[in-house]
This record gives sequence, structure tokens and C-alpha cells, in this order.
Amino acid sequence: MYHDVTLIRMADKKSFNDDEITDPGIQKPRTQPARTAPAAPAPRAPEGKMPDLGAASALMNDPEITEIMINDVRNIIVERAGKMLVAPAAIDSLEELGRITRNLLDSVGRALTPEHPFVDTMLPDGSRAHIIGPPLTQNGPCITIRKFPARKFALEDLVAHGMLDRRMDYLLRACVLGKLNILISGGTSSGKTTLLNALIALIPKSERIVTIEDTPELAVYQPNSVRLQTKLATGTSPAVTPRDLTVNALRMRPDRIIIGESRREEAFDILQAMNTGHEGSMTTLHSNSTKDAIARFETLCLLANSQLPLQAIRRQISSAIDVIVQLKRFRDGQRRIVAITEVTGIEGGDTVTQQDIFLFDHEPGEFKCSGFVPSFLDRLKDSGIDIPHTFFA
Repeated sequence: MYHDVTLIRMADKKSFNDDEITDPGIQKPRTQPARTAPAAPAPRAPEGKMPDLGAASALMNDPEITEIMINDVRNIIVERAGKMLVAPAAIDSLEELGRITRNLLDSVGRALTPEHPFVDTMLPDGSRAHIIGPPLTQNGPCITIRKFPARKFALEDLVAHGMLDRRMDYLLRACVLGKLNILISGGTSSGKTTLLNALIALIPKSERIVTIEDTPELAVYQPNSVRLQTKLATGTSPAVTPRDLTVNALRMRPDRIIIGESRREEAFDILQAMNTGHEGSMTTLHSNSTKDAIARFETLCLLANSQLPLQAIRRQISSAIDVIVQLKRFRDGQRRIVAITEVTGIEGGDTVTQQDIFLFDHEPGEFKCSGFVPSFLDRLKDSGIDIPHTFFA
């Protein structure tokens, strides 16, 4: 049996259903997305069969497990339904752990050496694997495998799972169809990619999408789309970075550019794209709050060595990013949107201002509207989406 690592029991989450439709006077967007997400396309992955992972093989076959962490020979920890658990399986010896590591590496044609003691790769089933070993670890290799569900969640699925409520669902649909630029922020395993996939599914098929990723995690169903992936350096060719791909994406006539995660200086290039006609672009970012998200985005832009002063970068951020969606994974494993925030401008020449539209209130455990009426309603109306001010009362 699995043992709960946190040993904390939390109250059952409140669920939301279709009876909770809000203001009946709200007009639906003219272009409505499908209610059910289509089947996810097969991820791009190395060809071949899955390697023998020994004691962890059964865990790979469990659809409810999303993450497997082999902590050398001590234990195997899994994430199941958002909670960290000690798995019943275990690695018997360093020799067995070494065999599993070799099987993983051989299946993708990679090597772990003292000169390069870590590998980040993709397994034949589409799972993402990270291996790090001696001399950086003390008791043999550590293996972390991120599994991805066969079915991608649509936005209404996330409502049913309690990530957001019906009004937040409606507003996010309007923001996507109204081509607002969206930054999704949150900590590790908070649901950023899951939400991004749900929002991508709402983009009209008539629009051209270019996605940029290190590891393929995004599900793009639209026929007029291109998926770009970075490449590591080899002995005969240089690396291709997210920034290289972003520059190329700008030449591919995209309506929207989607970056799976902004980690480095490519944040500066996506900022330029958002400011030069590629409305409706989206990216994710590791951050603990919407204010921290702006500060982190500034830092990533400075890595680009653009020679622009910080004040100029802040002005570009304030004009490029329309909405920040902040996510959090709670101790009970529940993932929720804790804030939908509008970036309202810049104050005093050096402070990017924000205003919360929706928040998650921790005490009663429910989503609340702040009462603030976002300034982008006129832009949405120009796109045929008329949301009355009473929606935010």
C-alpha cells in the first residue's frame, strides 16, 4: 500500500457543477469552443519500446501516478492524485539501480558520465525523465520521471476538479478568444501546463499557432500549427535554444506564439512578440505570486543583455502582458487558481501595477470576485464578447 508522506488530511474539495451558471444576461462569445477536448495527439518521442524499470515498471503502468521519484536505494516516492506517497516498490541494491539507469539511457541513446553526470530526456511513451548521478549524488543515481496523462483536460474538466469556478472559466474563455496575452504563473507541479493546454484548445482553428518547448508537453489540436523543440549541443552541432526558436517563430507568420515555459532570456523575445502584433500569445513561469511573476519576468528579460534600462523593460511588460493567472498546489494535493489578475499599467515610471479580478479565499475555501472591473472589457467587446460590468459585482 502507499503511505502518505505528508500525513495530513484535508477537507474534501468543493465541487462545482453546471447549475452554477452566473449572470444569465451575459452574452456568450460568438465563437464557442467545443465542450469536450479531442483525443490528445501522440507525443513526439524516441522510437522504441519502454525500458525495463524493474520495481518501478508497475508504477509506470498506473494511470493515477503522475510522477515517479527514485531516491537511489532508499525509496521510491510517487505523486498520486496530487499527493506525495511512498510507493510499496523499492530498489534492492545499487547494482539493480545501475541496471535500471542503463536501461533508461540505452532506450534513448544517451550516456551518463562523470564529465556530464545528468541527463534530461524523453522516454518512448512520452514521459519526461531526469537522471542525475555521481559525483553529484552520493548513493547512486537519482531518477525522476514525469508522466503525462493520455487525455488532456478541457477547461470544464478543471472546473469539475475544483481548479476554478464557472465565472473564472467564462472569463478565461473570453480572454483567449479576445486575444489577450496571458502569463500563467505558479510553483512546481501547480498545474501550469495543464491549464495552458486547456486554454490552447480554445484557440480558433483559423489561427496559426507556433509552440516552443524544451520537452513536448503541449497538446495542439489545431491543423494550422507548428511545434518547435529545442536541441542539445552535440559533438558536431551547437545547441538550439528557446531564444533561437522564438526568433525563428517570428518569421513563420504566427497569429499566436506559445512558449511552454519561460526560463531564460527567451522571455525578452516573447515580450517583443506580444508587443508587435502577436496578440493572444501565452507562456508559463515559475513564481509564487503575481507580483513575483512580474519581478521574475523582469529578471529573465535582463538576461538577454538587450542594453535596455530596467525602466524600459517594465514599460514593455506593462503593455505586453494583459492577464496573469496564478496557480497553487495545496497540501492536500488540490490545484487551484488563486488569482486572476489584470496588469493595469505602470506607475511612477518604475512600478508595474496590477489589480486582482478573481481570488481564492482560503478561509471559507471558495473563489471570490474582487469587484474590480477590468479595463480590457472594451477590447473584448471589439472581438464580439460583451461582458457587462455586473458580471464582476
